[in-house]
Amino acid sequence: MGPPMSRLFVVLALLAAVSLPPGLAAAEKHAESESSRKAHVEILKFYGLYEDQAMQEYVNAVGRRVARHSDWPDAEFKFFVLDDDSINAFTTGCCFIYVHRGLLTYLESEAELATVLGHEIAHVTAKHPQKRRTQGLLANILAIGATLATGSGAIGQLANLGAGAWVQGYGRENEMEADRLGLQFATKAGYRPEAMAEVFKVFKDQERFELDRARQEGREPRLYHGVFSSHPAPDARTVQAAKGAARITTEPPGGWIDNRAIFLRNLDGLPYGSSRVQGIVRDNRFYHAGMGVTMAFPRGWTVDNLRDRILAYTRNKDSVMQVTLEPRPPTQSPREFLLTRLKGQSVAVSEAIESNGMEGYSVVTRGGSPLDGGKGPVRWIVLYRDSSAFVFAGASRASVNSRPEADGVMASVAATMRGLKPSEFPLAEPYRIAVVPYDGKTTIAQYAHELPVERYQLEELELMNGLYPNKQPEFGELLKVVQ
Repeated sequence: MGPPMSRLFVVLALLAAVSLPPGLAAAEKHAESESSRKAHVEILKFYGLYEDQAMQEYVNAVGRRVARHSDWPDAEFKFFVLDDDSINAFTTGCCFIYVHRGLLTYLESEAELATVLGHEIAHVTAKHPQKRRTQGLLANILAIGATLATGSGAIGQLANLGAGAWVQGYGRENEMEADRLGLQFATKAGYRPEAMAEVFKVFKDQERFELDRARQEGREPRLYHGVFSSHPAPDARTVQAAKGAARITTEPPGGWIDNRAIFLRNLDGLPYGSSRVQGIVRDNRFYHAGMGVTMAFPRGWTVDNLRDRILAYTRNKDSVMQVTLEPRPPTQSPREFLLTRLKGQSVAVSEAIESNGMEGYSVVTRGGSPLDGGKGPVRWIVLYRDSSAFVFAGASRASVNSRPEADGVMASVAATMRGLKPSEFPLAEPYRIAVVPYDGKTTIAQYAHELPVERYQLEELELMNGLYPNKQPEFGELLKVVQ
C-alpha cells in the first residue's frame, strides 16, 4: 500500500467543485442548493462519512464558527469529514463543505483547519464562476478507476488518480481571492492569521518531497501545478497568506485561537490509510472484518485499496488487476451474472470454477484491456460469497495464447480468497494515529518504523508533523505517530 502522497497532486489544493455564479436570483440559489443536496447523497454513497461522531461534530463546530463571520453569516453551512485518506477538501456550493480525513492527518492545529474551511466558505460566498457543474463532479467521482470492461484510461491514470475525486477548482485569481477571504473569515472568528501560511507550507513540503523522490527514482515529478496550471503554485499562495496575516494588527482581547492540543486530541485514533470499513492491506494481503474475507496479491505488486475497488499492478505497470464488489443477483448463476455483465464482448475461454467453498465462473474476453486501447484480452472471474459477488478482472500489456501474459498470477489471486480465521480479525483493524509527547530519546526514525508504507517512512512521518526535511521536535512537543 503506497503512502497517501503518492496520489496525483490533488493534495496541493483546497479545491472547490461548484459555486454560485454572480447575480443568481433567489430561485436559482434555491435550485443550486437543491442540486448540492442531491450531490451530497452521491458523495456519501461513494466516499462514506468517517464514522466518528465526535470528529464530525468538532469539524462542524469549527466550520460554523468561521461561517458566522463570513459574508453569509446567516447561511446554513454544513461540514462533513469523508472517510478517505486523500489530502483534499472541496465544496459543491451552497452550502455543503467536505474535508477528507487524510487532510486532517497533515494539519497541526484548529487554526489551520479553520483557514481550510474558510477557503471553501469563501468559494461559496464569492460566487465564483463554476468550472464544473455538480453533474460533472459526480461523473468524475464515479469514473475514477474506470472498469476494465470499458477499456477507458491507461494504467498510469488509474493508479495515480486513486480514490480522490478529480475536481478541478477555479483559476488563479479566484483561488487567490478565496485565500484572502478565507483568511479574513477565519481571523474574524478569532483564529491565528499565520495559520493559513502554515497550511500552504504543508503543500510546499509535499511538493518538495515529490521533487526529491522523483529525482531518486529517476522519473518526472507529479507536481500539482504542473497538471492543473490554472492554480497558483504553493509558493505564491504562501506569500499572499503571509502578507494577509501581516496586515492584521488587532489581536483579540483573549489572544488568537490556535488550539493545537485540542485539535491533536481529536486526531488521536484517526485511521491512517484505509479504514476498517474499507478493509486493510498488510504485506500485500487484504483483510476485511465486515465481510470476513482475506485475499493475497503478488509480492512486488503495488496494491491500492481504493474506495470502490482494489487496484493492483506491477512496478512497470505492464499488468493490472482490479477487484470490485457487487450485490449477488438472487436469480442468476455465476455464469449468467458474468456473461450478462460482459454482454457484447467476444469470449475466448469460459469455465465454471469453485474456490474455497465459493461457486464462481471465469472467462477470458478477446478485448477490453485498458493497456492497449481495449484490444488485448482480459481475464474475468466472479465468486459468490453470501449475498455478494466478488468480481476480478486482469489484463497485461502482452498476451500469450490469447490470454493476458500474467493470467496465471491473476487467477491465483482469486484462488487465495477465503474466510478470515479468528486469529486474523485483529489484522483487519486499521493503523491509527496516536498523539504522544516527544520524550527526547526516541528518534523520529524509530517512530517512523511503524508506518505501513514500503518506502520513505521517515519522510512520511516528518510530513505528518511539519518536520520535513530533517527537523527535530522539541522535548514534550506533541507528536503524531502511527500504531
